[in-house]
Formats: sequence, structure tokens, C-alpha cells
Amino acid sequence: MHDFTGGITPAGLVWTVRLPDGALTTPRSNVVMVDARDVAVVDDRAAPAGETPATVSFQMTWTGRGGRRRLAAGSPAFAGQFFRHARAHGTFSGAEDGFGFASDARRRARSTFAELGTEQNGLFLAAATECARCGAP
Repeated sequence: MHDFTGGITPAGLVWTVRLPDGALTTPRSNVVMVDARDVAVVDDRAAPAGETPATVSFQMTWTGRGGRRRLAAGSPAFAGQFFRHARAHGTFSGAEDGFGFASDARRRARSTFAELGTEQNGLFLAAATECARCGAP
């Protein structure tokens, strides 16, 4: 089994990798595109055990349509606005020494579920929901 990840940071953050500037674009308010090529990750596998340097490339497009719905919860703190309908499609490939794979570029994978919107949670939510003048929620 291969597990391509960004590794584990000293703070314990996993599955997160900084993408190059310009990798994410929003050509329209309802479209988000990510084009990331040869992003450095590690292949953390069980047999033979260990981490091997690897790269991944992916091109994904999310498209939202319909009105937006607002979602909010007090515990844990969360607020967001999401398109009522969204689709995603794209390609993905990964490689490390002696192993590689790629999706079929001629037949871009389509989502059975996609979500597109904006959200705020945890630490960032309080500042976003407070009155700027008086500090009241």
C-alpha cells in the first residue's frame, strides 16, 4: 500500500502540503482550479516500511451552481457558505523510485460528490463573526 502525504510536521500536522504560488486560480466566482505539478511528498508505506521521497501532480476543477446555502454550528465553531450543487473533475499522478501511476488524462475523473464554498472555523471564526466596532457576536 502506498500513502502519498506531506509527511508529519513537528507540530503533528499531517496530509498538508504547501502548493506553489499560482497553483490555485479562480477564473470565475463559481470555479476553482488547482494545477500542481511535481509537488514533493513522501510515500509512507508498510512494506518495505519507511518513507520514500515522491512527487504528485494533479489538475482539478470545482464548479458550483445554484444558490448558496449558509451553514453554522456553535460547537465546534463553524460557519460557511456553499453552492447548492458542485462538481469536480481532474487528473492525478504520483511517482517515487520504482513506482508510479497516473489517471487517464483522456478521461478526467468526475466526482460523485463535491463541495465548493468558503468556511471559517475554530480560532478564525470569532474574529469573523464579531462586530468590528464593539466586539459583540
